[in-house]
Amino acid sequence: MNLNVNSLLIIGLGMIGSSIALSSKSKGIKVYGIDLKKSISDKALKKEIVDEIIESIDDIDSNKIDLIIISVPPKETLDLINQLEFLWNTNITITETSSVKNHIKIENISNLVLSHPIAGSDKSGLDAADKNLFLNKKNVVCDPFNADKDHLERVEIFWKDALQMRVSHMTVSEHDLIFAMTSHLPHLISYALIDSIRLSSSQVGDNAGGGLKEFLRLSGSNPQMWRDIFILNRVDLIKALAGMQVSLNNLLELITESKEIPDIFSHLEILKEELEEIKSFKEDNF
Repeated sequence: MNLNVNSLLIIGLGMIGSSIALSSKSKGIKVYGIDLKKSISDKALKKEIVDEIIESIDDIDSNKIDLIIISVPPKETLDLINQLEFLWNTNITITETSSVKNHIKIENISNLVLSHPIAGSDKSGLDAADKNLFLNKKNVVCDPFNADKDHLERVEIFWKDALQMRVSHMTVSEHDLIFAMTSHLPHLISYALIDSIRLSSSQVGDNAGGGLKEFLRLSGSNPQMWRDIFILNRVDLIKALAGMQVSLNNLLELITESKEIPDIFSHLEILKEELEEIKSFKEDNF
């Protein structure tokens, strides 16, 4: 089995799928595309994001494709993997790009490897495609189905060579917990902050500073997709949210207690130390 990817099929031509297509084409890989919306497929072909459009999954020619990448909202991923059952345990490698994995449960499949390219923006859709989106970014590979070695290596080689990403490995449980904390929780908090402002009597308007606008940038992402992510990863998200509540209560207590005049300086120093620790952790890990 040749591990090089000379041709690939991308199912789902949103921002991530289209960006993979552009990057792959720049490396000389032939790119086929499928999108549930014909208008998007036609646009991708017209803008030369893909080389050819395949009308439906039933039209896939297994002799022409080395790798299939499923790049659709997480809720739809498992259904599409099942639709590809006629290609299970073949020489075609199958991977996907969703940010939550625990719901992908399948038996007796040797050519499926799970992937999560850690790249994106608050923008969405084909028009946001960027061939350099993945350059030097990280990609987490999960192998819960014990894929054949060749398929696992092919996925790793593709992300490293074609998209120039850094590849790491995690179990599904590790992946979902970590990204509940580092991705899903920040998005949830961004939506919650908007809601708290909406429910208050404050007139924010043009008074919003750059810090608030940057923080709220996350809430510009696709709300339907994030709703699905919150639901699919709710167990780990609840754990992350509970940890966040502890931290917020701790900060609230420090700020509240600092109103007491005799202790104001000592409590402010503790608060400063807490904030410095948070800042240091961010700089060391992100």
